[in-house]
Amino acid sequence: MLRKYHVWGFIVLAFFCAKSYACADIGCDRTRGTIFFRGYQSCESVPFLSPSNDTRLNLELLLIDAGKLTGTLNRSQDNLPSQDLVSLVVPFDFEDWQPLEPTPGAATDTGSTKKAEQANDFAQGEGSRCRNAGDGLEAFKNAVNAAVKLPKEEAAILIAARGALDINCDTANKSDWTAPHEIHSALGHEFAVYIAGANAFYAGDFTTALKDFNSLKNSANPWLQETSSYMAARTLLNSAQSQAFGEWGELKLDKVDKDRLQDAAEAFDSYLDEFPHGMYAASARGLLRRVYWLGGDQTKLAAAFDSALADAKDGANNVTLLELVQEADSKLLGSVKVDQVKSPRFLAIVDLMQMRSDDDQATDSAAKSALKLADLEAQKDRFASHPELYNYLLAAFHLYAESQPEKALALLPDPAGSQLSYFAFSEQTLRVMALEAGKQYDAERKLLLQLLPLAKLPLQSEQLQLQLARLEERTGHVDRVFAPGSPVHDKTIRTILVEYSASADQLRQRIKDTNEDAGVANAALYSLLYKELTGSKYQAFQSDLALLPAHPSELLAPFVAAGDSTSNGYHCPSLREVAAALQRDGSDAQSLNCVGELVRNHGVHYGQDAAPQKTDLGGSDSIFPVTKYSRLDAYLNIIANTQAPGDARAYALYRAVRCYAPAGNNDCGTQDIPQSTRKQWYQTLHKEYPDSSWAKSLKYYW
Repeated sequence: MLRKYHVWGFIVLAFFCAKSYACADIGCDRTRGTIFFRGYQSCESVPFLSPSNDTRLNLELLLIDAGKLTGTLNRSQDNLPSQDLVSLVVPFDFEDWQPLEPTPGAATDTGSTKKAEQANDFAQGEGSRCRNAGDGLEAFKNAVNAAVKLPKEEAAILIAARGALDINCDTANKSDWTAPHEIHSALGHEFAVYIAGANAFYAGDFTTALKDFNSLKNSANPWLQETSSYMAARTLLNSAQSQAFGEWGELKLDKVDKDRLQDAAEAFDSYLDEFPHGMYAASARGLLRRVYWLGGDQTKLAAAFDSALADAKDGANNVTLLELVQEADSKLLGSVKVDQVKSPRFLAIVDLMQMRSDDDQATDSAAKSALKLADLEAQKDRFASHPELYNYLLAAFHLYAESQPEKALALLPDPAGSQLSYFAFSEQTLRVMALEAGKQYDAERKLLLQLLPLAKLPLQSEQLQLQLARLEERTGHVDRVFAPGSPVHDKTIRTILVEYSASADQLRQRIKDTNEDAGVANAALYSLLYKELTGSKYQAFQSDLALLPAHPSELLAPFVAAGDSTSNGYHCPSLREVAAALQRDGSDAQSLNCVGELVRNHGVHYGQDAAPQKTDLGGSDSIFPVTKYSRLDAYLNIIANTQAPGDARAYALYRAVRCYAPAGNNDCGTQDIPQSTRKQWYQTLHKEYPDSSWAKSLKYYW
């Protein structure tokens, strides 16, 4: 995503997303230049275990450390986008995050791979029992053909009969299937009973289906014995939820038959006890998760998810690992209570979520965090096998919920090893933020420089560069970022500093440095000239025009144009002449209008219209301060100057009115001018300059 600001379409959705474990992103704008957020964020995701992260991201970071996933951003940062379309790598839009499951190597056992493929053939979420009807036919054919005691002619008849079933799950009709009269063998009759059970199952006649499948559990045929046991459990599950779907397919949990659901749980457990590595074991474990979810048994559901994640490998689960993450997020993490979670991994994710504050700007959000220190301390025994994770949560709580950085620092280790896992990176990130919160800036800088060579995983280096750049800016050392050998080489970070923080001399150095990135140098030159012209530094502007290349980019071309005649008939000389005129007379009406025309016709680039928040990169007081430019201020000065040339004053009146077109909102600045005043401008234009083209074209005021 490019630089935009997050906009929620509906207030209700905004409230839900702030409180929820996750939220579909409507669209992200420019990411902020900080990594510390107390409230839920999806547009400002960070590559460490943070309360503000989507719970899926925190879970995936832990899975990457476990070697089960890899992760990166699904976008290119190779070329710096032009003008103001500058996006930091960190923080990032969660929609750009792309976790990947490791690709099996060439030596992967083909039998395991085939088993994994088969595991996904069978029932997954059981949203519709007909989703795998075709796979059931294929399995039936293979079983019949493998049955050595079944006459070949009967095998062909049975396969044809199974293939002829009319699978229609849109209606729940009574089963009326009858076995072909050509079937005479005992085994053939058993396969026919299975077909009858399958027909009843897909027709929604669960009573008949269960009777048929239960009658085959003691079959001498291994496939019939195992499959009927599995299908009996599925039948009970479908029966339990059969009355719980609304008119539009929505699931109403209060309508689930809890007694039948318990029967389904026992049937799946029985199947797994008898066939722990059976054909349908992965599917059965997945459907058991559905049983726990439908029954509201979050303790068993959390344990089932934890086991599934721990055992994630070919054929172990009925869904991919990423699907499992999504399933856990939607069915568990949004509603589970901490006392129902035994898994340290899930408990940590829930605790982080509970640390969120509704007020992301709060300086002390302890009263706003759903998690209290006593709650966290009561969990210590549940983290006995992962004490480092418990210490991390305590440190995060002290920092995020209590704003007590010294307590956080006491719990966090020094960096160790040649590189950082995401968990170790999280620990060091908390240390960095705690040092900053405690104003231990020298120690923070030393730690950041120590960590940068260890940052090998995706997004780690970019985050550390951001933190170091923020620190240097806040402590008045922007020059260190641009010094030779600086570890801050990210183009976006450097661009933001030249946009907002660098002095005029530092900007000139960036422009002249042949080793500087071309995009950064371009931003520096634009920022320098724009700030000088709109900030009344007219002599410096004329001198610095010499820094423009012989063939400037489209963005910089207006600074060297010979003149400009707008579509509204207002003529401007070159900006060099405009600056010279304003140097002689700062109230020169035509020249003030022409500065406004530069901004109106060519836009405001590189963020020169609004500085970031104080906590963000670029938010510190600029070394190159200029008054924030407003076109409307210039128009107001000209309107008030009754001695101004008529065409200049008429154009200023015209433009001042147009600032509020078409919705009555100021598009030229931040002033809130009442409509009565805008009406006076309109009337003055038509009364004093009735023959001007601008009076003739202006039909309304807003």
